[in-house]
Amino acid sequence: MNTTKPGAAVAVTSIALGVDMFLYGSIVPILPRLPAVNGSALISGLLFAAYAVALLVATPFVGIWVDRAGPRPAMLAGLVGLAVTTALFAGLAGGSLAVLLIARVAQGIAAAMSWIAGLALIAATHDVSRRGRVMGLALSAVGVGVLLGPGVSGALADAFGTAAPFLVVAVLAAGDAVARMILIKPIEVPENRTPLRTVLSGPNVPLLVLLTAVGAGSIAFLEPILPLHLGTLGLDSTFIGLVFSGGAVVGALGAPLAGLWADKLRPAPTAAIGAVVAAVGFLLAGMGSTLISIAGVLVVDFGAQLILAPTLVLIGVLAEHTSPPAYGAAYALYNLAYTTGLAVAPIAAGTTARLVSVSTATIAAAVVVAVLAAAALAIRGKAHQPQ
Repeated sequence: MNTTKPGAAVAVTSIALGVDMFLYGSIVPILPRLPAVNGSALISGLLFAAYAVALLVATPFVGIWVDRAGPRPAMLAGLVGLAVTTALFAGLAGGSLAVLLIARVAQGIAAAMSWIAGLALIAATHDVSRRGRVMGLALSAVGVGVLLGPGVSGALADAFGTAAPFLVVAVLAAGDAVARMILIKPIEVPENRTPLRTVLSGPNVPLLVLLTAVGAGSIAFLEPILPLHLGTLGLDSTFIGLVFSGGAVVGALGAPLAGLWADKLRPAPTAAIGAVVAAVGFLLAGMGSTLISIAGVLVVDFGAQLILAPTLVLIGVLAEHTSPPAYGAAYALYNLAYTTGLAVAPIAAGTTARLVSVSTATIAAAVVVAVLAAAALAIRGKAHQPQ
């Protein structure tokens, strides 16, 4: 019998995801001063790639583990990766490149455990009619971590040295560990496990994967090209950073609202509305007016949350399409799609902007998500029933 309280599941998952994204962003402002990096863009790229590759490789295995053993073991094991990452980063001032790569790999594995087990735990402890709003709260914690990580880390590193930010992370991680160990209880796991291939044969899988990838990609698409565009409009680096921080705030505030709408309006229409909003935001972002372009960034971030929160609900419904429910496999699929969107979108944006222009790239993105809006409406079935 499931003994984890619904509120505890949301709290633990939100803390876990927030700490993970805080740690992920904390490395960003410190990279230029690391001896192992030595100002190399290639090495910086390798560090970010190591995280993504480790997350992608670990995701299918974590999904299988969660379905076999329940969310609790994976959430507790994720603490090991978090502890290793924090300890290695705390001593990274003189760390070798190999040490930094190990730290990023450990963080990627820990992130896979936190995301898949945490989202599966929320789905298992909440009726589908309430999942939108609670999944929105979890996404909001992600936005808070993304927003605070680089800013807090940069300020602490300047004032007290590169180890200082990770002492703060250690305190956050300790609180995260206590929450996971105390609040997460064992969940009864069926003897028979639903194979991943059965989940993949469920209804609307290709469209759900595409929605998730585009929702995540919408957030990442503007990051490599809009700073250049805003720079040509006269904004300096500080102001450009504030624009993207503002986008993170809008995303963090918009995620719970998106989840609430998903519960009230049903997930598919909410995702379709989000795609339309994101399309409008892309059109605005590429305009020649500074204020309109800034507004576009904020609109895109809000639209992305309107896509992602409902998709989390629909993935849970997909998991319950099988018997027993395959929450681990379903949210592993979500994680793969989300990470793919984050990885592909910046490459597509940079390539398109280089071949043509930033404004053309944003128009192309608007067309893609507008088409996705129509496709989202093709998802049949009610949000509060397994499809």
